[in-house]
Amino acid sequence: MESQVIAEQVVIAGMIVLTGTVGSWAKIITEQIRYAISRLVFNITLPLLIVTTISRMEMSHEVLVNGWWALVFTVVSILLMYGFGKVSSRLFRLPNRSAVVHELHTMFGNIVFLGFPLIAALYPEGESLLYASIYYMVSSFMQWTYAVFRLKGQKDVPVRDRFNNLLNPNTVAFAVGILLFFIQFQLPYLVYQPFRTIGNATSPLALLYIGATLAGTNLKGILKRYDIYVLSFNKLLLIPFVLLLIINFFVKQIGIDFGDMPGTIIVLETAMPCMSMIVIMAKAYGAADDLASENVFFTTVLSLLTLPVVYFLTTAV
Repeated sequence: MESQVIAEQVVIAGMIVLTGTVGSWAKIITEQIRYAISRLVFNITLPLLIVTTISRMEMSHEVLVNGWWALVFTVVSILLMYGFGKVSSRLFRLPNRSAVVHELHTMFGNIVFLGFPLIAALYPEGESLLYASIYYMVSSFMQWTYAVFRLKGQKDVPVRDRFNNLLNPNTVAFAVGILLFFIQFQLPYLVYQPFRTIGNATSPLALLYIGATLAGTNLKGILKRYDIYVLSFNKLLLIPFVLLLIINFFVKQIGIDFGDMPGTIIVLETAMPCMSMIVIMAKAYGAADDLASENVFFTTVLSLLTLPVVYFLTTAV
């Protein structure tokens, strides 16, 4: 039944993405509108979705234990992606500008614009976004520290520059949501309901943004890049599968108490396509932003096929 749900959600997501693409081709979604959508999602709708979802959860021993192991396996996921990115970039002997993008795109997925909408649709209960947010927090920490460090090079990166971007509306929303969760404070209905309604706009807006972004990608040369095939295979299938095996080993052989749903969420977040924000960061720091754009396009299109496969593996292994 859940396999049918994720298949339906992927089809629905694909249709919204296609709508965004057509809207961009028709000049309805302009560059300015696309930029406005990204800011709206990142600064308003997603933070409200996070805080209204997490704050409504009921505290239990199971949630706390699952949250802890979700954090542990998120770190394992990041380390796996880091290792695979390093090895594959050296395998292809990529020049530094391209190698940095390859490594970072192996590590960082499109959690905000695809991960959260998919998880929210697949698991409507509030608990699911807690685990997705934990993954986001760890990924965001690494993005604004290690990724900036790699893009700028090995020198002249003040500590303040590495950490100032960690304070953003989504991390604040997570902190507020966690605080309300621990003190079990329920937002008044007249506050909760409008905020929740706005937060529910995250999914369609994020998917429209992805579609509009894909519309501007130049397809020429993508299919000739052998490294993009390895990047896609590693990120969308191999690393999630390895992580799934590790989680299953600890759950079944070691006997840790980690639920199926949070485990599936961590694996699905690992299987997200390349992060679009890396394109902007690569351009800002002089890395190969053209290759980064191609990575986002190629892996996003493929993810519409691979995400159902990954989900099926989580139920079969």
